[in-house]
Amino acid sequence: MDGIGGYAVAHQGDQHGPGDESGQAAQRAQRRGVAEATRAVAATARPGVLGGRPGDTGAVIETVQVPVRDGRTVSTRVLRPASGPSDTVLIWYHGGGWALGRPKDFDPLLSFLVEQTGCVVLAPDYRLAPEDKAPAGVHDCLDVLDWAATGAGSITSPAPRIAVGGDSAGGNLAALAALHARDRGLQLSGQVLVYPATDLATDRPYRNAPILSGEDMDAFEAFYLTGSGLTGTDPVVSPAHAESHADLAPALVQTAELDPLHPEGERYAQTLESAGVPTRYTCYRGVPHGFLNMPGGTHVGYQAWWEISDTLRRWWA
Repeated sequence: MDGIGGYAVAHQGDQHGPGDESGQAAQRAQRRGVAEATRAVAATARPGVLGGRPGDTGAVIETVQVPVRDGRTVSTRVLRPASGPSDTVLIWYHGGGWALGRPKDFDPLLSFLVEQTGCVVLAPDYRLAPEDKAPAGVHDCLDVLDWAATGAGSITSPAPRIAVGGDSAGGNLAALAALHARDRGLQLSGQVLVYPATDLATDRPYRNAPILSGEDMDAFEAFYLTGSGLTGTDPVVSPAHAESHADLAPALVQTAELDPLHPEGERYAQTLESAGVPTRYTCYRGVPHGFLNMPGGTHVGYQAWWEISDTLRRWWA
């Protein structure tokens, strides 16, 4: 995997994680401290501390209706440079366990990426469980990608260079979008997978994590899959179970040390690298799931933002 460059607080490729026996007492103390600190910050933070710099975005924000299959449309948040259309596009799929969340929650991060890279961001408000089971949300996300590849109306250039990205459940959807693009012959610039849920059939022994617990993930997956006719081993919902990972777009995979999704994110990065995919993997130490959305409340949140923007600029150079 690529090195981690100047991201000194990150760690790349270390197999020693929260599930190891050595240092478990220290790990438990650290997790308690992180959980308590995170709750305290969330309870007292002024606007902007958890989410970045609202009101100082450098982006024009609007909403468009994207036509998708079955005669439907998907409301999609667009963030673009004030200077006008761009030939670089990031499609960002929000997290929330396939059951929660909305594109607006990511305005600070996505506005930052617009400002730093000059790209247009499309953030689809895809269908959520339990009202809409898998693969409804997957279909919405793939259809928005296909629409963007045609030029996305007047929002982008006629032949945009597209990267996909997302966090948690959104990272799962971005990985599925990268597989879809390969199978359709669409060449993506890259895929940004932030603490992605890549294997919905995996056992997650790290159960008592702050912010997101193992039980939380069980519940989200039940909302998403129960009654869908799909299982966690189906590659329609689990990118780790794809028949092949060869010829995929370059990947940036970020994980959080204190996160039940950390092991499967690391394994997926290893899978991509083994398949010959240029892969940069970074584990951010001492932070829980969701740290990307509270950069002012962690010691590495903004560094993760900069790593994403630096990687996008490199892909689009």
